[in-house]
Amino acid sequence: MARYDANVEGVRSVLLKLRTRSGLTVERLDTTEVDVRVLAELPAVRRHVRETGATEGQAIVAVVTAAVAALEPTDLLIADAALALGVVRARVGERPEVERLYADDLGERRRALADGWDVLHELLGTTSDYPAPTVRSLRGSIETRTLGALAERCVDDVRPAEEPAGKTVGSVVVVGGATVDHVVVSDVWPDIGDAVQARSFDVHPGGKGLNLAVASRRMELEASLVAAIGGDSQARELVEYLRHEGLSTELVRETPGEATPRALVVVDPNGNARYVGWMNESGVALSREDLRAPRVRDAMAAADAVLVTLEPPMDTIKWALSTAAAQKQKPLVLLLASPPRDSPQQLYRHLRGVDYLVGRERELRKLLSDPDSPRTVDELARMLLALGVGAVCVLEGFGCRIRSSVISEDLDGPPVPLDDAPGVREAFSAALIRKLIQEGAGRSREEALHWAIAAMVTNPSLDEIADSMPSSDEIERTLETDQNLEIP
Repeated sequence: MARYDANVEGVRSVLLKLRTRSGLTVERLDTTEVDVRVLAELPAVRRHVRETGATEGQAIVAVVTAAVAALEPTDLLIADAALALGVVRARVGERPEVERLYADDLGERRRALADGWDVLHELLGTTSDYPAPTVRSLRGSIETRTLGALAERCVDDVRPAEEPAGKTVGSVVVVGGATVDHVVVSDVWPDIGDAVQARSFDVHPGGKGLNLAVASRRMELEASLVAAIGGDSQARELVEYLRHEGLSTELVRETPGEATPRALVVVDPNGNARYVGWMNESGVALSREDLRAPRVRDAMAAADAVLVTLEPPMDTIKWALSTAAAQKQKPLVLLLASPPRDSPQQLYRHLRGVDYLVGRERELRKLLSDPDSPRTVDELARMLLALGVGAVCVLEGFGCRIRSSVISEDLDGPPVPLDDAPGVREAFSAALIRKLIQEGAGRSREEALHWAIAAMVTNPSLDEIADSMPSSDEIERTLETDQNLEIP
């Protein structure tokens, strides 16, 4: 059954209108009477504007061109000729039969495609499964279907292929969740029976495990995510997103016939978030056979650090902590105490292998059988340290209170016009591990903590959580700016 999506239909309708005359160009977008807001509001277009400083028109052309380039050869030829984007020219060079595809008149472009059908496929290194179309059939159902497929790719946030992975400073394994986040930004949380209008609604790749993996990769760590997802279209989109971020998906298990985990994230304008998660544990989970697979065992043995969240089933969490602790050369182990779990006592005997326990005060209290028993953060930290944890990092308001046997310090971050933001604890955790792996280069734990705090205040976002994970260069710029603004 063909996919129906109002956004896809909207994008297809605009593309059908823009194929006339000289096709899709920046100049055309600047002067057209066609309402192109549905293109301008695509997440990929917004991100391209933000990351490159391009104009809205330039970003639309860049994103649509990248989406055409990702199509199968036949659809690529049809879409490229319809919109005159130059994708085939970029691949095979300037040739007479190719240049005809970019004539100023759509009818001429259609004739060029029909006349050169077989030759153009050969230039792309393939053959067509279908006979050459007529101009009439192109004008009818063929272009409509192909531009529909192109619209799906645009709405599904197709990204240009990543450059080959650059330098890395170490390797990490992340054991956590990969979900589809439904993010609502709202001024108020409705009471029972009430209804309120949200400021915005977006759907993005998410999950604390996925966020940790993305942050780690952007901070020059080779990262592998150990997670279970479904077998639906959302699962395929998550895998594509991870690959485009330069992450290995070898340890991500797809489960045919099952729905991918979801999360509803409701965020207020100050960055405070509420979460409702559905992990589909009855249908989507890593089996013992998955965890014992040679590729998983090899990844754990080679890792400089293992980062674990409380999203997976309890057996998976215990496996991750015990396996990391049992390595001949023990990696750094960080446990992100989120989301809170029932029966946390099951983890107690595994906490002795945890070097850093990270979370909000509320989340860390949930690790105790009586969360209200500690009267202060210091008492809370002492109880957790008594279980064998190396250090406790309490993260609130873009600052860190760290407690261990050798350090007790409250560290504030640069001022931020938010109370909190989703994803900042993942950014902190990845940054802390990244710098600690570099200790051999003379990095101290205090330097690592300051760098991790800077990561929290770099790119905070209310809705684009995974995409807001900062890179090493961005964190360095944050630190440099903060130092330059300090009053002597």
